[in-house]
Amino acid sequence: MAEDTVVNKWSFSRQIDRTDWKQHLDSHRLLICDFKQFLEPFHLPLFADRFMGMLRFHCFEQAGPRSSVEELQISFQAPHNFRVKIAFNNSKEQFSEEYSFTIADILAYPISSEPFLRTQRLEIGLLLPSDEPEIIDFIKDPEVWKMRGERYSPLVNIHTVYQSNNHELPWYRYYFVVRMYQSKEPIGFIGFYQISQPSFITPLISQNPYESVMLSYGLSKHYWGKGLMSESLSACLPWFIASQNVRELVAFAEINNQGSRRILQKLGLQECGLLENSMISADLKDLYKFTSYKS
Repeated sequence: MAEDTVVNKWSFSRQIDRTDWKQHLDSHRLLICDFKQFLEPFHLPLFADRFMGMLRFHCFEQAGPRSSVEELQISFQAPHNFRVKIAFNNSKEQFSEEYSFTIADILAYPISSEPFLRTQRLEIGLLLPSDEPEIIDFIKDPEVWKMRGERYSPLVNIHTVYQSNNHELPWYRYYFVVRMYQSKEPIGFIGFYQISQPSFITPLISQNPYESVMLSYGLSKHYWGKGLMSESLSACLPWFIASQNVRELVAFAEINNQGSRRILQKLGLQECGLLENSMISADLKDLYKFTSYKS
């Protein structure tokens, strides 16, 4: 019995439930929360974020940019080894891989929790796995959910460090977290992703400047009407467009979401007309305003 207790204490196993979008988000939230709790006894800086970032990068390498982690099993073998079995899904097939990492391997994985940008009220940094539970909590609010022109899915973010000066690997998607400057509370996110998917042999966005990039963002309902999303996007968009040499930025806004449409207009995006069919989900009935930006 004592031996079983020790094994359970140092083992972790969770699976993503895709029964519906609520179950998907809830199971993803539970995976992240339990993963953090599993690693808490190590008391190491950003340990869960580094570990998950490493796993997601392996997921990208093995299954491609649209891949996701479906199941995760980890056991710790003292004094410093983790054995990992991870199931991937890339919409075409599901397969699993096994890895062995040391604590030193995980700690060497590059990551930063420091903000890249600061405004009068906000700071913007990479959205880390440990931020996701709070993001999921507010995105599930029905009023937030119905105002989204694009469905939020748990992170497909591969790079855990924004590599503005490192173009050795192609990027597909970046998510950034928006925090209140004083409290450091995550209140929203900003996402950029390439409309066409890269592989390790395709040109980078910075080498192929006419590739379109999609803009996505969300804000907690508690902070609506305060100009915070406009403030964060006004700082983040020019910085990201310049650093990645983006020539075309595309965004969608739900036709009844007047606030989001005003934000996009204020940022200089042009309204290009209505889309009669949402390409995102059959249960989203409303029309969407298409906007684009060209430098």
